[in-house]
Amino acid sequence: MRLRCVKQQLWPLPFALLALAGCDSLPRDASETTERMARSGEMRIVVMPATPDAATALALLGDYAKRHDARLTRVSAHGEHALRWLEEGKLDAVVGHFAKASPWQVEVALSKPVGRSEPDDAKQPVLRIARRNGENAFILATDRSIAEMTK
Repeated sequence: MRLRCVKQQLWPLPFALLALAGCDSLPRDASETTERMARSGEMRIVVMPATPDAATALALLGDYAKRHDARLTRVSAHGEHALRWLEEGKLDAVVGHFAKASPWQVEVALSKPVGRSEPDDAKQPVLRIARRNGENAFILATDRSIAEMTK
């Protein structure tokens, strides 16, 4: 009787172990941004014009790239083109001044402000990093670095 009860309680164990095995590398980048970076050895970025304070964001991205045996490669693009290329996966990040209420917030993953707190005015542009939606490992890692910076 006791053995039957134990067997009945343990039957979900193999399924739980299989489910947990699939979670070993979560979060993941849906389009494999981090994996591509490691393979190619480069993180493709654009720094928007008129972003004189980009050094902090570039250092943060540079640290992430180094952890994945990659280096920053700056690509020349402006405005809408840069953000469209980011959406299409031709870029890994765009550094620039974006408002929290930017119309691009739906199309790309905008970070919290880099090196400062969120302004009260959601329309005020501040230094942020735009990342491709769905690249959850990359987004989470850069968000954590930004949070560490503001502690």
